[in-house]
Amino acid sequence: MTCGRGSSLAMLLLAAACGRDGRVSTATTTTAPAEAIAITAAPVAVRPVERVVSVVGTLAAAEESELASETEGQVMAVDADLGDRVVAGQVLARVRSDVLEAQLREAEAAFDKASADQTRAKPLRDSGVIAVQEYERVRTEQEVTKARRDRLRIEVERAAIRAPFAGSVSARLASVGDYVRPGVVVFRVVQDDPLKFRADVPERDIPELQIGQTLRVTVDAYPGETFLGRVARVGAASDPTARSLAFEGDVPNTDHRLRPGFFGRGEILIRRDERGLAVPRSAVSTFAGVTKVFVVEQGVAHERPVTLGGDLGDGWVEVASGLPRGVDVATSGLSRLSDGAPVLVKTDAPPDV
Repeated sequence: MTCGRGSSLAMLLLAAACGRDGRVSTATTTTAPAEAIAITAAPVAVRPVERVVSVVGTLAAAEESELASETEGQVMAVDADLGDRVVAGQVLARVRSDVLEAQLREAEAAFDKASADQTRAKPLRDSGVIAVQEYERVRTEQEVTKARRDRLRIEVERAAIRAPFAGSVSARLASVGDYVRPGVVVFRVVQDDPLKFRADVPERDIPELQIGQTLRVTVDAYPGETFLGRVARVGAASDPTARSLAFEGDVPNTDHRLRPGFFGRGEILIRRDERGLAVPRSAVSTFAGVTKVFVVEQGVAHERPVTLGGDLGDGWVEVASGLPRGVDVATSGLSRLSDGAPVLVKTDAPPDV
């Protein structure tokens, strides 16, 4: 519209509304669009995830025995030493028993004679040649000599110190020529296959602990190796001081590389989900106690609080709840994002600062 000249008030008002270019100005207000934030993103992955309880404990022998002499005398032979593998019943040492063996031979001869007498007396009793009382005396003599022979056999057998089970010698405490008495410990033997892994679990994890669950053990002696076992025994009462419950796991040790007394770190496998959700750890941020990720949908970032599960390794972490399948999450620029922020997904976006 072009402004004309005139003296009327209406014309003056019209002139005031005219711009320098002779046109009426129209006032409008517009908001500039927010600049999109360059980020990288990754899809939520479906991975096998595990729920484990981590513990620390000690490997112990399944059985440990102190072998003492059961007879008095001089040690005549030592047939095993520290670290030797032994089988059940194997002779480890012998105490002098020549006197006992001589007494045993005498007792065996006496028993043989008494047995022969009893054999001859029985038909004589049946035919009435000898009295019943005489026959009973002969029979009793046979029983007495038999008992004496058996006792001496036991004493001679006790002169040999034997392994009670298959295992390893953990200590030898006597040498040839030593004089020992009953009760003097000569050997210590441990059963080291399987070993017991002893540890405590916190009270909060007790409801999920069950016999038969898989147990994974690592030790400093063999870095990078994992030894598999099973939860075998669970304590009946919690420790009120430590607020924990003791348990034992059986760990096979067929190659005998593990040793009783090793410190070990264990993981009890509580459950395994073959289709768990996982995101890169770089996609997770925590502020004011809230753990969250940013879901990217149609160029917009949406904040989602999540609950994390276990660390899956290789920079990935399980998301236990709060995240659906089939979405993308921001993996960089998290410190600049807010709920509803426009984003531009780039493969060469700068890292988070």
